Amino acid sequence: MAARGSRRSRAGRADVGETEAGTEVVGPEPDQISEYDLRPDMAAENAPPSPPKQWLRLRDSTLETRDVTTFRFDPPAVGFQWRAGQNLVMTVPGLEDPRGPTRPFTISSSPTEGGVVAVSTLIRDSPFKRHLTKMTRGDTVDYEALEGEFVLEPGRPALMLAGGIGITPFRSMLKFAVDTRLEKPLVLIYSSKTPEDIVFRKELEEFAERNHAIRVMHTITRPEQAKEPWTGRTGRVDADLLREGFRGVRHPLTYLAGPPGFVQETRRLLAEEFHTSPEDIRTDEFDGY
Repeated sequence: MAARGSRRSRAGRADVGETEAGTEVVGPEPDQISEYDLRPDMAAENAPPSPPKQWLRLRDSTLETRDVTTFRFDPPAVGFQWRAGQNLVMTVPGLEDPRGPTRPFTISSSPTEGGVVAVSTLIRDSPFKRHLTKMTRGDTVDYEALEGEFVLEPGRPALMLAGGIGITPFRSMLKFAVDTRLEKPLVLIYSSKTPEDIVFRKELEEFAERNHAIRVMHTITRPEQAKEPWTGRTGRVDADLLREGFRGVRHPLTYLAGPPGFVQETRRLLAEEFHTSPEDIRTDEFDGY
C-alpha cells in the first residue's frame, strides 16, 4: 500500500461512486433541491451521519526494500471487508503534520488473507511516516473508510502495469487470484529503478509458479545504479513491451498504477499504439508521498 497526498482512481473515464446494497441514502425530494441549494444549513441538518471511526491494531512490520515497509494490522472482529485493489483511509489522532493526520493507503494484502490488513508504503521523512515507523506491536490507528473502484474483476483477463510503489494493489489482486485459483490470464508488467527496488519480488515469482494463468514481466529503468547484475529487460515501458504483454490475452481490462507521469505516459501509449478504449482502462495515480 502506498500513501498519497492526493489520490486519483478512475474506472474508465471517471470515478464511480456507489452505496452499499440495502443502504438507504436520505436526501431531498426533487422539488426540494432548490431549497437545499439555498439553505446549506438545512442540507447539513438532514445529511446522513458520518460512519464512526474504527481502529486497526499493529501486528508487525517488514522492510520490503531499502525504502518500502509493509505494516500488518489486525482488522476489527467484524465488518471489515474489501475487494482486491481497494484502499483505506487511515488517521493518526492528534498527529501534527502539515498535510494533516489522514492518509489513503492501498491495501496490499488480499481479502483471502482475512486475518490481516497490510499496507505497504514508501518511507519518507514526514511526521505521518515517522509515526508509522515508531509504532510497536499493539499500537492502533483509526480508519474511516474503505474506498476505490480500482479493483480486480475476476471474470475478465487483465493487463496490470505498475510503476514503483504502484505494485501494491496488484500484490493484493494476484494473491487473490492464486488463492481462489482464477483461470483468466493476468499479466503484470512491473517497472522498477533497480532490481533492489522490486517490491514483493520473491512473492511475485511464487504467484506465477502457483498459478500458470499469471505472467510476470520486469523492466529496470536504471540498471547502471544496480548493485546486482541484471540481464533482463531494461528501459521504460514502451510499445514493444506492451505488445508482448498483450500477447495471448483477449479483451483485457488494463490497470495502470504508479506515479502520475508513468500512468499518463502509459495511457497515451495504450491509446495511440493499441487504440485501447478508455472504458477498458483503470488508473490509480500515486503522488505526494
